[in-house]
Amino acid sequence: MFICFIAICLVVPIGLFLNISIENFHYNQFVRNIEKGFDVLAIEEGKLNTSEDDNLDALVIYQHMRDIYSPSFGMYGNNRSYTIIDRRTNQIYSSDSSFLTKDEKTFTTELFSSINFVSSMADSEINNSDLVTINGRTFYDYAVTKDNLVFYFRYYKEDWQEMVSQFNNSIITSLLISLMISFIIGFLLSKTITKPINNITEKAQNIAEGEFGQLLEKAGNDEIGQLTSSINEMSLSLKNMLEEISNEKSKVDAIVNNMIDGIVAFDINGNITQANPVSLSLLGRNDIKENLEQIIHEYKINTTVSDVLNRTDHVNNSFLLVNIKDSILQVGFAILKDTNHHPEGIIMILRDITKQQKLDEMREEFVANVSHELKTPLTSIKSYTETLLSDMVDDKATQKQFLEVINSETDRMYRIVKDLLQLSAMDLNQLYLNKHMHNVDELVLKTIEKVTVEAKAKKHILCTELSYEDNAFFDYDKIQQVLINILTNAIKYTDEGGSITVKTIRNNEFAYISVIDNGTGIPEKDLPRIFERFYTVDKARSRKLGGTGLGLAIAKEIMLAHNGNIIIESMKDVGTTVTMIIPINRENFNEE
Repeated sequence: MFICFIAICLVVPIGLFLNISIENFHYNQFVRNIEKGFDVLAIEEGKLNTSEDDNLDALVIYQHMRDIYSPSFGMYGNNRSYTIIDRRTNQIYSSDSSFLTKDEKTFTTELFSSINFVSSMADSEINNSDLVTINGRTFYDYAVTKDNLVFYFRYYKEDWQEMVSQFNNSIITSLLISLMISFIIGFLLSKTITKPINNITEKAQNIAEGEFGQLLEKAGNDEIGQLTSSINEMSLSLKNMLEEISNEKSKVDAIVNNMIDGIVAFDINGNITQANPVSLSLLGRNDIKENLEQIIHEYKINTTVSDVLNRTDHVNNSFLLVNIKDSILQVGFAILKDTNHHPEGIIMILRDITKQQKLDEMREEFVANVSHELKTPLTSIKSYTETLLSDMVDDKATQKQFLEVINSETDRMYRIVKDLLQLSAMDLNQLYLNKHMHNVDELVLKTIEKVTVEAKAKKHILCTELSYEDNAFFDYDKIQQVLINILTNAIKYTDEGGSITVKTIRNNEFAYISVIDNGTGIPEKDLPRIFERFYTVDKARSRKLGGTGLGLAIAKEIMLAHNGNIIIESMKDVGTTVTMIIPINRENFNEE
């Protein structure tokens, strides 16, 4: 195998070198022909001897190229082409087969896919020597700017592809012959040199499988004979050592199986040796048969076996987290060492930190959202205040406008803080509910009165379909707060002249209040997060309309505190239906 490897290492680089050399030769010849062609054309300082105008005429040049000068540029055959573009009129004349067989728009698109062409059009020639592939054809290209014209040349790889293929076939043939010769030599060597080693290996494998009674026949006093003696001695000592290891393993098993963390042990080669029941439960499987490298790959653990064995900073100084279904596991590694401090195994430690991680993420997101929401009005207040303090505004109307903005932003901050305090009280179970029996339809009618002015301002049609006509057990102010929030959102996010309908119905246990609008609706991807704190579908619009992103979060908490619920159904650009579910009777509440 080693000889075959050497043969491959010798032949493959030679083949690559020859391929590159052929391509470089053809590219250099391509460029030299173009430069030679321009010398023949005698183009100097942007003027051509065949043109009588200040600017070169693309059609005239193209005709001269076609009839007279194309051989001077080496432009002959189907695999070489030239294209002339007038930068003033964007007229294109080309001998390229793509131009002749396709429409001009498609060919123009291909032209602008070339970096060399684009740079030449911009009068800053680059002319990279890289091969370009467009629409399945590979070619070298070259572009030159002369006055108002861009000369663009292509040299398709088909022109020298056959030669490259012949070279590659020769190289592959040489490689196969080399491999055959190497294989024959290796086979002969194995017969004469490695046969005794294979016998020793076979016996050693049997010993490793537990057949310690087997002893190797010593063939001589050379190195192989000495190895045979060592293996025989090892076979006897292993029998004694295995008994001691078995006793120690029983002790370790008892400790590992009773740990609260998941423990998976591997040998130094990464093969699994033990896994306690907790680890199987955390990984959601009945057993583990994979080695360490496969486990790292399967669960996408951000490390490598090499990092673990070398105890790199990546392993020592960072937490490795793994997501398995709905759980988040913290993964750590420890190295087992022998008496000489040499690594002899690896332990993977798994700890379920799902709750802690989610709490940390919620806390970080909450702090970020609060900071952002408070920073925006504070920035506006500070900006307008500094402007007023600097005496830069003398106009009373402008001063009043600035003060109104400051007052508005202060109100917005007050609303945010008020909502945050209310949510904080709910989180600490300090929300007091003054629950009594109240008429549901009456609640709806009185709440609608509070938003009528706002609805009329947007020319909305407010409709009611009330069929409850009975009482339910709830905190009147808190439920009205939720309903006002829902109605206000419906008015805000429904265009002028829209329709908003409030319905009430009941079943044996619950009263249902539904608010239906034909507004902008909520995209499907945003619905699962609509009750998150500070989450808004359109942040810019919500901020413009005075929203804090806390209203629905508060509404959800209030409804849950009533042992009820709030459900939102919506379609983008169709409308939204928000349904409040309120328990009817006192016994539906788990009162403390």
